[in-house]
Amino acid sequence: MKKVLLCVLGFLLVIVEMSITNYIEIFNVSFNLITIYITIISLYLDEIDASIIGALIGFVKDISIGGVFGVNALSLFAIGYGISFLKNKIYKESNITIFALVFIASLFDSMINIITSIPIYNTYGILNLLIKGVLNIPLLNSTLSVLIYNLFKTSILKLKED
Repeated sequence: MKKVLLCVLGFLLVIVEMSITNYIEIFNVSFNLITIYITIISLYLDEIDASIIGALIGFVKDISIGGVFGVNALSLFAIGYGISFLKNKIYKESNITIFALVFIASLFDSMINIITSIPIYNTYGILNLLIKGVLNIPLLNSTLSVLIYNLFKTSILKLKED
């Protein structure tokens, strides 16, 4: 039941991200709630559950935003699997750990999206995309993830109890 609720919460976050947070720009980029969500829940789920939830949420995100179909699903699948694989080797309750993991996950997600969108949508210059994708988006997501983690720490730590 917990996994179904995590999926439903992820689907709701896709709706919130597509309808509200995509229009909030800081440093000329918007933050990615889905990457933050998958990164945090992957710390407390096993590899298969985290990767399946990531893939399902990614497919819903791909359907809702259009573009290159399957890129978000593969990216979130890999993030969920990778972080869940490392969960026993890292200290999860540290703000620095959350910041670093979300930074790496956001960097990975940004680079995958840049690599797949450049041949199709040649709208921005490569330097502009790299500055946004390598610097702005990971820093913004990482900072926001620490705030979200501290706000919802008790709810997040309940994932560990099961």
